[in-house]
Amino acid sequence: MYRAVLVALTAIALSAPALGQEPTAQAARVQTAIETWLQQRTEVEGVTGIAAYVSLGPAGPAIEAFAGTTGRASDDPPVDQDTLFGMGSTSKSFAAAIILKLEAQGLLSLDDTIAKWLPQYPTWGDVNIRRLLNMTSGIPNYSETEFIARAWVEEPKRNLTAEELVQVAYPTGTDDLPVTTGYHYSNTNYILAGMIAAKATGTPYPDLVQELIIKAHGLHSTFYSSGTYPPEVVGRLAHGYFENTACAEYQPPDCKQSWNQPLIGRDIREDSTSWMQAAGGAVSNARDVSRWMRAVFEGRVVPPKQQAEWLQMVSTKTGEPISDISPEDPQGFALGLVQGLLPEGQGWFYQGTTLGYRTLYVWFKADNVLVTVQTNSQPNDEVSKLHEAASAIHAALKEQ
Repeated sequence: MYRAVLVALTAIALSAPALGQEPTAQAARVQTAIETWLQQRTEVEGVTGIAAYVSLGPAGPAIEAFAGTTGRASDDPPVDQDTLFGMGSTSKSFAAAIILKLEAQGLLSLDDTIAKWLPQYPTWGDVNIRRLLNMTSGIPNYSETEFIARAWVEEPKRNLTAEELVQVAYPTGTDDLPVTTGYHYSNTNYILAGMIAAKATGTPYPDLVQELIIKAHGLHSTFYSSGTYPPEVVGRLAHGYFENTACAEYQPPDCKQSWNQPLIGRDIREDSTSWMQAAGGAVSNARDVSRWMRAVFEGRVVPPKQQAEWLQMVSTKTGEPISDISPEDPQGFALGLVQGLLPEGQGWFYQGTTLGYRTLYVWFKADNVLVTVQTNSQPNDEVSKLHEAASAIHAALKEQ
C-alpha cells in the first residue's frame, strides 16, 4: 500500500461565510472530504496526495485544503500551498485565451484557416481556427500514436518540437491515421493553434503564455515550458505516477497490451513535457487554477465579443453547434471549456490528465462556487474518480 499521511487543515475560509454557513466549519468539512477521498482512492488510483481550492466569490472568501504527501518515499513532504501539479488539458484554456486576445487585437480571426497561417499542411488547409479549438476539425490525435508512446518509454527527456508532434498526425499516404467527423478530441488541434498564435505575433508560444496569461492575470504559481522544466519548478512538483493500463486509441480493437505498459508505476516528474505543449503543458497549484478559471467565466480575460465566441459550444455527441445543454445533449465543448449536466446541476468543468497528474475544476454556476482539485497519478479512466472529490467538497459546503 502506498504511503498517504493525512495532513492537518492547512488553510481556512477567508473573509465572510458562503452559502449561509460559518466559514471555519465549512473548511473543516472540506478537509474531511478530501481526507476521506484520499483514504478511499490511494490504493485504487495510486495517489499519495490531493490539493483543493474552493473559490466562493471573485474577491473571496476561499477555502484551501491539502491531504497526503507529494510522493511514495518515506521522506516525501506533505502536499501544501507550494506543491505544483500538471494542469494537463485544463491549460488548453490558455491557448484559447491567447487566440481570442489576438483576434481582439485584429491579428487573426477564428475564421482564418490553416492554409492562411500554416500552408505547409495543405491537406488540412480548409480547417479554420474555430474548428481546431472546438475539436471538430477531423484531424487525428498525435498523442495516441506508437511514436509518442515510444518517446515516453525510451526517451523521456527528449524535447520534441511542435512540428514533430504535428508530423506524427499528418497524412503521408502510408498508414495514415483515421480522419473523423463531428466531435473528436485531438491534441493536435491545440498544437496547431499554438503554432498559429506564434506565427501571427512573431513570438514563441511560451512567451505568449508568460505575457498574456501568467503575468497578465497574476498567476504566481503557474509555469509553462515547451520542454523540460527547470530544477526550481521540478522541485515543487508532486511526484507523478503513471498507472494507466488502457490501450491507446490507435492500437487494434483487440489490443491485449498497451504500448505504454513499460511506463506503469513510473514517476514522470522529471520527464520532458514537450509532448504536450499548447495542448496541456502547464503546471500550477489549485489556487492559481481557480483564480484563472474564475477570471475566464467572469469575462475578465477577453472583450465581450470574444467572450461570447469562447462559450459557443458544439455537442460532444454530434459535433453540431448547440446554444445550451439538455438531457438529449448533456455535454457541450466550447473553446477549451466544457459544460455539462452534473449531479449537482448545470456547470462548467474540465479534467486535465497527463502521464502522472490530474487537475479538475468545476464551476457550480448556480452557487457561484468554483472547486479545483489536483492529484498525482494517471489511472485508467474507469478508475479515475477525482470528480467524486469535487462533488464531496460541494456537498460539504452545503451541509448544515
